[in-house]
Amino acid sequence: MKRIHLGSALLALVLAAFVAIQPAWARLSPDDPDYKELERFAGEQAARLHPEMLANGRRPASPMAIPDIFGPGAVLNVGNLYMKITNNGFDCNPFTNLSSDPSGQWPGASSVEYFNFIAMSVGAVNPLASDPTAVRRVSYLTEWRPATLDPEDRIYRGYDGIVNGSRFINDDSDIDPQTGDARYDEDFLDGRDNDGDGRIDEDFAAIGQQMYSCVMRDDTQQAINAAAAERHVPLGMECRKLAWAYSIPGFTDFNVIQYDFYNRSGHVLDSVVVGLRVDMDCGPVEKSNYFSDDFDIPSYPQGNFWIQTPTTDKRLQDRGTHRDVNDVERDSALCPRFPVRVSGWSVADDEGDDAKTPGMPHLLLIDHTVDPTGENGPRQVGWRAFRSFVGSTPYNQGGNPTIDQQRYEFMTSVENIDPLTGFINQPNGDQKGDYQAWASVGPWLKVPDGGKISVTIAAGVRPGVYRDAVGYLNAYNREAVAASGPNIPFKQEMKIVSDATSLLQAYPTLDNAIAAQVAYEGAYEKKDWPLLPDDHGRETAVKAPPGQFQTLQGCEDHDPAARLVGDRQYEWFDFDCSYCTGAYSTSEGGYFHRTWLAEAPPPSPNSNMAINYNYSDNPTRQFIAAGDQQVTIAWDNLSENTPDPKSGQFDFRGYRIWKVSNWQRPVGSGGPAEDDWTLLSELRWFNHAPNNKRLCTPLEVSQGRCAVGDTVCPQVFVPATGQLVDLCLQKGDLVNIQTGEIIRPAPDVLCTGYPDCLTDTADRLGQVGVRETRIRYPIGRYKYVDRQVKNGFVYFYSVTAFDSTGQGDGKVELASRRAAVETEGVVPQSSADTTNGAKTKVWVVPNPYRGVRTISDRPSAWDLTPNAGDPTGTHIDFFGLPRADWTIKIFTVSGDMVQIISSKDGVNESIRGTVTGDDGVSRPGYNRQQDNPNDGQARWNLISRNGQDVVSGVYLFTVQVGSEVKQRGKFIIIR
Repeated sequence: MKRIHLGSALLALVLAAFVAIQPAWARLSPDDPDYKELERFAGEQAARLHPEMLANGRRPASPMAIPDIFGPGAVLNVGNLYMKITNNGFDCNPFTNLSSDPSGQWPGASSVEYFNFIAMSVGAVNPLASDPTAVRRVSYLTEWRPATLDPEDRIYRGYDGIVNGSRFINDDSDIDPQTGDARYDEDFLDGRDNDGDGRIDEDFAAIGQQMYSCVMRDDTQQAINAAAAERHVPLGMECRKLAWAYSIPGFTDFNVIQYDFYNRSGHVLDSVVVGLRVDMDCGPVEKSNYFSDDFDIPSYPQGNFWIQTPTTDKRLQDRGTHRDVNDVERDSALCPRFPVRVSGWSVADDEGDDAKTPGMPHLLLIDHTVDPTGENGPRQVGWRAFRSFVGSTPYNQGGNPTIDQQRYEFMTSVENIDPLTGFINQPNGDQKGDYQAWASVGPWLKVPDGGKISVTIAAGVRPGVYRDAVGYLNAYNREAVAASGPNIPFKQEMKIVSDATSLLQAYPTLDNAIAAQVAYEGAYEKKDWPLLPDDHGRETAVKAPPGQFQTLQGCEDHDPAARLVGDRQYEWFDFDCSYCTGAYSTSEGGYFHRTWLAEAPPPSPNSNMAINYNYSDNPTRQFIAAGDQQVTIAWDNLSENTPDPKSGQFDFRGYRIWKVSNWQRPVGSGGPAEDDWTLLSELRWFNHAPNNKRLCTPLEVSQGRCAVGDTVCPQVFVPATGQLVDLCLQKGDLVNIQTGEIIRPAPDVLCTGYPDCLTDTADRLGQVGVRETRIRYPIGRYKYVDRQVKNGFVYFYSVTAFDSTGQGDGKVELASRRAAVETEGVVPQSSADTTNGAKTKVWVVPNPYRGVRTISDRPSAWDLTPNAGDPTGTHIDFFGLPRADWTIKIFTVSGDMVQIISSKDGVNESIRGTVTGDDGVSRPGYNRQQDNPNDGQARWNLISRNGQDVVSGVYLFTVQVGSEVKQRGKFIIIR
């Protein structure tokens, strides 16, 4: 198989270390243009590596803006589905042989993959094209690139509750000068001033417990140069992408991606369609060709389902809140239940790989832009075309379209879509193989310059086996019955399931799909908003183009009279014949539809483990994690200062500190798995009083413990010691009830922005309208020291936060998710020689090094499974190095130079890129051999300066400070 030449002997070693793991694009046929395109794309990125680092025989991280294709990128990891997000035209990680980031692993960092890639495409007709070959074109895969090569055009991270990121809130108090209305979420999170007010990212919409955002275009020079099978003709489109995940129960098995496509061409685009190519692969990466024994299930999950309307949802429109209507009894609710449509497909492993592949991946269509009139786009959400195929199938036999003409032809067809139900009707495949699929939505007939089309999908995994899932369609048809009534969209003929209890129990994928769809549906609520319905069921606001008038007719049953629409104000219409949309009350007026309504735990705090903090060149790093036989975990108070996005109240309750030891980096793992974590400490926040002292009791007075009128700390039983202890707390302390441990806020860590401290304000918990202001503090507000560690071994830590929601029996605690990736590992280091090299005594561990084949049998228990960034997986360490700058030279016994190690060399540069600090300066984001002045330990990965793995033998070394050799020594390698 053809390999991509990356320009150094060491890179060849990287690939050789993964000979058992096929290159990710090898899952595609070598004849597939996408195979060649991914191969060419990898070569393009390799060309951007640092030449000087290649010359030194070290494999560096790519300097491109994140995601680093060859190293750490943006990975959704707060839920069960770990999935990589990129700012190119695909998501997931089709380069797993070059990057340790998970592609689509579940549950957590399990080394079991379910997604290879999700590639997006947009096709359109350009009515102004003079070249006939440029009339119908499609922008696809790597033809989408960051808008510019500026450092601002990268991926940004957010979360529900982040400052300036409250959805449907006017964070910056902007007013539209033309209408006088408040402006909401007008500044997309992309490092740019999108609304022209001179500020950046001051009012955007953040969602989920982890969110990534980026901007891509199809008309950059890099996109135009991305031609593979044919010349790329851009449409002039911009894509603003949001990808997010949830950590709350019931929402952890799916990730959401929202694409907002903007026409920036300067003219109208006709017949715009959006397509997706999805390659789901099921199996453990340790198994060769694990993707070759899958089956597709195109009809699973899909269907229509009734959902009971909660009493808190204003769309219920209970009796007494609505006027008389001609098709609903006056004493009945207008929307006692609402229909939910599930559209998706799945792929399953043939036999589960001996129970190593327990899950089933699926792709769901959640939402897209609709036109209820049907004149300019789809009336309701649904697929336009679909095809599933084994990878090497030719296009004319139902396989992959390879050029724009074929892609556009497919995306505008109605292939494998039932004309009556709108659901996928392609039969299941009759042979196992590497199944892939194309699907499309649209078309939108006229998209003006500046016009927007939005498409939202979800990628999910739930437990399931193929032999059970193939029976879903028959089970659904047995449960679904013909429906009629005022809330059937567009009065269409529909079969719908009234009670899906048995289906949900039997089919976990369906349960996941309905949970995602209901989460999107959210609820209707009372809220001030510029545009709200003016009568029952009127879901669509219409205004005529400038200088024009229109006469429109809504649903005859609900909106019987045709009305004149002008260009000055909006008129509301009921086009879909449903009272469950366009909710309205005769006493309260129109209601606001809040989508993606879910509870939210506090975000995890920022800690000193993060790669944007824990790097040697960070001038603001005050709290170094790695110490001598200890690790210091430090974090800020972000969790305390973030109000619940749903209630608007401060509901933080405490922190949990988690740890991973003895991690050996299983094949394909991007970080610790869910079962690897151990709880170190649960710390509850004491914040409801100045202190916890109480008056001395008569019994305590009689015992001589205190005097009448004195205040004392309460005595509490500590389970860890089995004793009663005095527990003295002050406001702001963190206490572990099980151990009696107290962590107090660091008094020497000044507030953020000192002396003008930054603050956050929200309602107090349980006291609506009672405002409370809290001061922000940086990393170091709290510190926890773990001394149960060994120098030279890798450890992971995660600080999570939990809150308190509800009261009485309904009280629950929601916690953020523990997570870490390989780049966040911490390695304790021995202390430096404080004599500054005058009496240097350096020794090598282990000595001798015995590199037996099985990692678990090696005396050097810190060895890891090799991967792309660490092709040997092992190291020997030099201990007792001086505080001064030093150089280690390694020789064979015959005097040949083997390697030179400097105190300024990077340790993890192969998996870390540059970091832009708060001062706007970009610096190397890796840890150096001498990570800090007290670091007296250095590692060598047993690779020579020529990029070769060293052999058995006796080796000599010198330690040099300046021009003076301070010590000579030797060590032995046995392999």
